[in-house]
Amino acid sequence: MWLNVAGLILILIVLCYALIPNLLTRVFRVGAVTRGPAEPVVALTFDDGPDPNYTPALLDALRAAGVRATFFVIAEKALERPHIIERMRREGHDVQVHGYRHAFVPWLTPWAAIRQVAGAASALKQRFGIVTRFYRPTWGLCNLASFVPWWRASHRLITWSIMVGDWRVTEPEVLLQRILKRLRPGAVIVLHDSDETFGAEAGAPAGVIQLIPRLVEEVQARGYAFRTVAEWL
Repeated sequence: MWLNVAGLILILIVLCYALIPNLLTRVFRVGAVTRGPAEPVVALTFDDGPDPNYTPALLDALRAAGVRATFFVIAEKALERPHIIERMRREGHDVQVHGYRHAFVPWLTPWAAIRQVAGAASALKQRFGIVTRFYRPTWGLCNLASFVPWWRASHRLITWSIMVGDWRVTEPEVLLQRILKRLRPGAVIVLHDSDETFGAEAGAPAGVIQLIPRLVEEVQARGYAFRTVAEWL
């Protein structure tokens, strides 16, 4: 009987710590920003970088299109590739927190989950002078402890309203149509500028880079303007 009770308690702890926070943020959209104001603006965001193979070419494409984006970066990668972060800042892009490492947050201990936010934010501030305000957890997943640093360190949790499976090798035209189909005022589009993450297909970001000129053209033709997350949230 005691074993049954202990097992039930353990299940309840796991549910409260790892499952319920994700139901709230991903299913019920409680506790997380998923879109901006209901205005004709769009936030173009990128996760998992900076990546030496793709991020510079992506920055070239954004510069040619005249668009600024928000990069949710992995702090460990940022410290290894400071020149890419410095270029992002020079060209007016928004740099925010994606985590210290690309970890599966629901399985992290409370301390490790806090380090994902607070440790990454501290590293970006100390190395680059960047004061971050937003946190997008890796894979968009969190746990109960993840809520603590946003409140204490003023980091708001943000996910997205448009995700199109760009971590798989996909034709740019297919990605474009998926985005346009779901485009709404205040949309937050999430794309990826690295293929180093578990589950990503090698070479997938190349299609994202090719997508940028058409995406910008089509979104602007529909009357939308691009803004960084920090500008309109």
